[in-house]
Amino acid sequence: METIKMQLQENSPFPNNKLPVVIYKKALDEIFKQNDYSGEDVLGFLEKHHYSNGWINGILSKHHFHSIAHEVLACISGSARVQLGGPESKIITFTQGDVVFLPAGTAHKKMDSTEDFIIVGAYPNGDSYDMRYGEISEYDKVKENIIKVPKPELDPVTGQSF
Repeated sequence: METIKMQLQENSPFPNNKLPVVIYKKALDEIFKQNDYSGEDVLGFLEKHHYSNGWINGILSKHHFHSIAHEVLACISGSARVQLGGPESKIITFTQGDVVFLPAGTAHKKMDSTEDFIIVGAYPNGDSYDMRYGEISEYDKVKENIIKVPKPELDPVTGQSF
């Protein structure tokens, strides 16, 4: 497994975060070696590391972020190009088996994907999350929210201290 850390800069009206985005390439390969794995298996894997309140779906094709929770995304099928940090920012390729940790405030948007692209999402300790779309009138409030979000206790993939 390759681990990549990306430090994103503030990109008003997308605040991003001082914590880095962490990309874990092929982190779920062991789960996918099973012939009958499911999104529920991946949710269970994340729950072992205290990431819950999960769902199975995709990524919005609109820049958005969460100001009151960190988020972990795990690709269970297909692939997508995802922009992180807001317009004119970095684009990553997110493929089956990859896991991405997005600190609170990290803008993300699906640019394009294969038809079979599906992800699992979850939050440290089952935290509630909000949906923010970069409204300039909310900028000061979301920055205040982000500062209050504690660093996760555990790494979503290894389960070790974060």
